[in-house]
Amino acid sequence: MIDAWLFGIAVVGGAVLFASLGVLLVRNSVTQGRLKSNHEVAGYLLSIVGTLYSVLLGLIVVDTQAKYQQAKEMTQQEADSCLDLFHLAYTMPVETRKKLHGHLQEYMRLVDEDEWEAATDDGSFAESARHEFRQIWWTIVDFEPQTGREQNSYQNILDEMQDLSDGRRFRIQKAKAGLPEIMWGVLIAGGSLTVLFTYMFEVEDAKAQVFMTALVALALSLNVLLVALFSNPYKGYMRISAYPFKYDRKVMADLLIERPDK
Repeated sequence: MIDAWLFGIAVVGGAVLFASLGVLLVRNSVTQGRLKSNHEVAGYLLSIVGTLYSVLLGLIVVDTQAKYQQAKEMTQQEADSCLDLFHLAYTMPVETRKKLHGHLQEYMRLVDEDEWEAATDDGSFAESARHEFRQIWWTIVDFEPQTGREQNSYQNILDEMQDLSDGRRFRIQKAKAGLPEIMWGVLIAGGSLTVLFTYMFEVEDAKAQVFMTALVALALSLNVLLVALFSNPYKGYMRISAYPFKYDRKVMADLLIERPDK
């Protein structure tokens, strides 16, 4: 979290600093009164450019936040489905239950300790738990319920396994996804153009103009910062935590102490 704060201060502070220096540079380079004749036209153009960019930026921020929240929910779903399968396995015969419990525990361990910790710079996972994932599938598919209790719970087991599969597939596929480079170019170029338009006005008080330009740069950079922090849920300073897997692993261990597989 500290790294995220430092990154945010660097991005936002840098944007405000460069925007403020740009105002001073333009004021020193252009003779006084030369820009006043452009105020009317520049004002209309700034409103058009600012509105278009604000709509684009707002849509991207909302979309980024929505995808981040969805990724958190799918991560929770993957972990909780494993725990639900662990509970439902108690409706199975002892041998099948022990086998399924073993694969579920190993799967959770590999995801928590290997896949999550070894995620690459682009956020992708190594898929070291792929074998255990398939073994969970085969254990469930090969099981043939005999009693009425087993038949009633088997459909729930299949549903939970489907949720587990959906959660894992979402995590693996979306881990490499992020904001396209072309979109980053549009965001940065649009923000820069909006700030540059503020240089087309001439305010008698230099401090007031610097302050207003700094506020514009601050507002834009804060939104761009949100996109940068949340664009990929599985990498960076705000990457999703593996806590759901850690917690559910602890619950599994407690269950085996209370009711061991014998």
